[in-house]
Amino acid sequence: MRNHIIFFSGGKSSFSVADWVKSNYPEDNIVLYFTDTLWENFDLYRFIDEASDKLELPMLTHSAGLNPVELMFEKKLVFNSMIGDCSKVLKMRVASDFLKKGKRPAIEKWRNKQYLRDENFVIDATLYFGIGFEEMHRQGPIKKNWHPFNVEMPAIDHFIDNNEVLNRYGIRQPVLYDLGFSHNNCNGRCVKAGQGHYKNLKQKMPDVFRQIMEQEHHLKMCVSAYRYIIDDKVPEDDRIPPHVQEIMLQELDDVYRDYFYGRAEKPKLYIHPAASATGEYMKIKQYSFMKKQSEPYPIRQLHYDDEQEPKQIDMFDIGGCGCFSDPDMNAGACAI
Repeated sequence: MRNHIIFFSGGKSSFSVADWVKSNYPEDNIVLYFTDTLWENFDLYRFIDEASDKLELPMLTHSAGLNPVELMFEKKLVFNSMIGDCSKVLKMRVASDFLKKGKRPAIEKWRNKQYLRDENFVIDATLYFGIGFEEMHRQGPIKKNWHPFNVEMPAIDHFIDNNEVLNRYGIRQPVLYDLGFSHNNCNGRCVKAGQGHYKNLKQKMPDVFRQIMEQEHHLKMCVSAYRYIIDDKVPEDDRIPPHVQEIMLQELDDVYRDYFYGRAEKPKLYIHPAASATGEYMKIKQYSFMKKQSEPYPIRQLHYDDEQEPKQIDMFDIGGCGCFSDPDMNAGACAI
């Protein structure tokens, strides 16, 4: 009996791969493995639970205990298409620490564990990803990253009709697909997404759009204030002394922590330290998820542009994340 672990993302392709593995290795030990960012659409959890039930396969869920906004606050970074530590830390590192080092994360839970045939399911396991032939460029980085595990991507080597598989099990596809999103991750708020993606989010889920627009703005203010306080690139006479930095950083934390952890509707009143600086150092540095012509392009600006000149929005700029691949390469396996 061999071990098989399916990286179960909540996407249609990973479900089809799970069906393929079970059909081809019905007597083996198969585990669905889901790494939770705690930032997903409610219907993703319905989908993966229903899939585990109808496939009659055990599902192991791991989570670091942080969502991407909380992680950005802790790291004092605004992630973007080049810096995607949400996938690196919340998915890839969680999975790698467990599968390669045996380290269990902050949150672990099982569903349908009665279907697990052997507790030692990691030993000599083959790992499976829901990558199709249209994304073959991701194949190499994923295999490299997960060495020495054997890695397989059945959707590249075999024609698999995702919708046919779903219909066969009588499972409704995740709602984000119905709303026109290309993947089913992070409730449509992917920090690597582009203009077309965020315009679709604005149209289909306006409440979610408004919340992430506000969070991105406050993240920018928090991160820019943090970097202003610790800046050692200014002349020595203009640097903030270490003992004052400590006080200012604590104040910054007190202002934003409850907001980013969902315990307050908005941050406390805060005056950016640049506001009291001389003209030379008064500038507040801009950060955003998206870029336009190599410059930061905040969601708030996209909102204004869409209201005034909607044709300016590049609907072909979709973007997307790259989970489970080498962190230095822009390729991976998302919830597709």
